[in-house]
Amino acid sequence: MSTEHLIGFARAVRHEANNLLAAIGGTAELMHRSAMTERDAARAERLREASARLGALLRAYLALAAPPAEDTPPAAVLEAMHPLFVLILGPGREVAIEAAAEIPPLGVPPGELQATALSLATEAAAEARPGSGLRVALAPCPGGALLSVAAEPGGAAAVPIFLPGAEP
Repeated sequence: MSTEHLIGFARAVRHEANNLLAAIGGTAELMHRSAMTERDAARAERLREASARLGALLRAYLALAAPPAEDTPPAAVLEAMHPLFVLILGPGREVAIEAAAEIPPLGVPPGELQATALSLATEAAAEARPGSGLRVALAPCPGGALLSVAAEPGGAAAVPIFLPGAEP
């Protein structure tokens, strides 16, 4: 199957998956409201949490095939990728995303930002100690922004990547 086919299906799959996840989430909400015991309420809450995590993971994964709109703020692009960073690092480990509020518009499309962030995260995760987390940081700098990913605590950060600002 070609990349074009995968890209073409990404939005349709996202739409259909959102419909299914809404049905699951709605069912979990009804289960929670009508729970007769603490055990039933806990089951409903686990279903609700699992549905939310699955939705976030699916949206993040599909965004690789159909990246966000060009005007999406870089911080929002990175936040949407959180579930993928967790997958790279491993379950149960913390991923912190720190993006300064004053990041200028970038001259890098969201898809390139995604690819760069995933590459850095993969490198940092390979060096991470058991039990450590990841810190993904996007900081303003003259002419653009710096993207870095480091294992925390005590991991060496890969060399930050300069992302140029958008042309005026």
